[in-house]
Amino acid sequence: MRTSLKCSTMGLMLLLCACTTGVKEKETVEAVSNAEMLTIVANITVYPEFKDEILPAIEAVVEATRQEEGNISYDVFEDTGNPLRFTFIETWKSQDAIASHNASVHFLQFAAAIENKADLEAFTLKQKY
Repeated sequence: MRTSLKCSTMGLMLLLCACTTGVKEKETVEAVSNAEMLTIVANITVYPEFKDEILPAIEAVVEATRQEEGNISYDVFEDTGNPLRFTFIETWKSQDAIASHNASVHFLQFAAAIENKADLEAFTLKQKY
């Protein structure tokens, strides 16, 4: 049985307790301790009637997030078997960086743009080994 969550602004903010990707300079990455870094993996499945509307919102949040100080990388992938499913893989310097991102104007605009237009599943991970 498949369980999915309908996106709402509050639900998205709770699930994406840390977000963004796009590889930065090696020096920046090395300066951050692996113990502090967090990775977010989020899957968004867009409802078919909203795909053309959501794609520009995804592009905008990616471009703005990659400029954030606490973001190490922020990448979005389209599922080759389901063109309505997108996977965000984000690496952040710390939980504080994620919190800052979640409060940013561009993230809040993205959350509003996908509200009730997609299903979302997200995980925040820390490196174990």
